[in-house]
Amino acid sequence: MKTDAALRLMSLMSIWMWTSEGQIFQPVLTSNAFLAKVTSNTVILSQPYCVFNQPCPGCVIWLVAGLCSANANFDALANSSASSILSLSPYPSAFLPSSYNFFVTRVGYLADFPCSQYPGSSYFVVGADGLCSTVNCNGVLPSGSTVCFKYLLIDANGTLVNSSYWSGNTTLIQLQPLSNIYDGLSARSGAMVVITTLLCVAAALLLLLFLCMLCVTCCTKKDGKQVSVMNSIRIPRYDTHNLKERAHPYDNPSYQADSKNYSTSSTLPKDGARKL
Repeated sequence: MKTDAALRLMSLMSIWMWTSEGQIFQPVLTSNAFLAKVTSNTVILSQPYCVFNQPCPGCVIWLVAGLCSANANFDALANSSASSILSLSPYPSAFLPSSYNFFVTRVGYLADFPCSQYPGSSYFVVGADGLCSTVNCNGVLPSGSTVCFKYLLIDANGTLVNSSYWSGNTTLIQLQPLSNIYDGLSARSGAMVVITTLLCVAAALLLLLFLCMLCVTCCTKKDGKQVSVMNSIRIPRYDTHNLKERAHPYDNPSYQADSKNYSTSSTLPKDGARKL
């Protein structure tokens, strides 16, 4: 019973919210916590699922993006202008002095945003086209400005059918000149200083350990004599297959008298061997 009552209440609320006026909805920032919702010139909004719950074949949802100070100006132009609302304020000159300070960009067909589909993590990036030059492109917003947004429902003839409420004010991040950014020690957090110190100490210890191992390897004593690391290298002796019949294929007959001074073991050199 409680479940049925809750369902009826939700249905009544949905009917109340999505009336034919469709103006109860306000564009809001995306709920995706892994995205930078507001930057210096872009804003990420939730997509307009179930914003306009009315039959409108071929209708397209558009977004008005501009300075909040231009909200009243847009509403007045939309209600009085006989020309298409889509061409009132082209993007390339939208934010120039004496301009309308807003632009209109396309979001998608109304049929692509039904009430039956949960928006989930879907989002719309305002300013995704960068510094574009077409009339209704999705260009970047003025850095550090306070902006507002509004969804429009426009039919195939370019006539405004419906619209949402204006969104709340969103203030973009103001970029700072590099000369104004202080990067001294006092600008670092305590945790950053501690981590940097620990890493430096660890690197110093590793370097010291490496030097100690190198000294031990290069300067070792054997039978009371100090030998270098090169004397500890043993090179295996090998014979080629076509010279195996000879006892010592690498012995030069001219120097057989001196052969006793050289090692004949399987490795070279050997303790007591003649040093060249």
